[in-house]
Amino acid sequence: MTTWTPFTLAVVTNALPTDMAQLYATWITAHPEKANRLAEIVVETRTTVRDAVSTNPRNLIDVETDTVPTVGFRHALNMAFYSLGMEMGAQLGPDAHSQFLRADLWVRMVQTGGIPIPCDAALRGGTPSYSRKAVGRRLRGRVSDRIDGICQEWE
Repeated sequence: MTTWTPFTLAVVTNALPTDMAQLYATWITAHPEKANRLAEIVVETRTTVRDAVSTNPRNLIDVETDTVPTVGFRHALNMAFYSLGMEMGAQLGPDAHSQFLRADLWVRMVQTGGIPIPCDAALRGGTPSYSRKAVGRRLRGRVSDRIDGICQEWE
């Protein structure tokens, strides 16, 4: 069973990079009406990730509504940081755009079944596995079918 990690305002606030935390504090001082915006971004991000997991009926979803799959926690953080940076009008570098794109791709792959969520995260590390079963033998079928087979063997 996949482990799930809390994804709350406190968790995201504590994970903010130092420079972004300082920029956020300055931004909130200048725009007090935006004081709850980070909380809204956290909820939007958590909902996006959980909806992607629940869209595929083969995925298992945690009953705790304030969590995301541990294998997607880093992606959820990157999505929240990027959204906050865009909201604040920060000059984000190419690495921030790349991290957001990777996070968005991860969410889409979970949603379409390319990355299944039902078994232990340590087995897959959150990404598809492309390994040969035998030398000289060609792999057939979808990657997600092979991963499901591995998960069933380990359960």
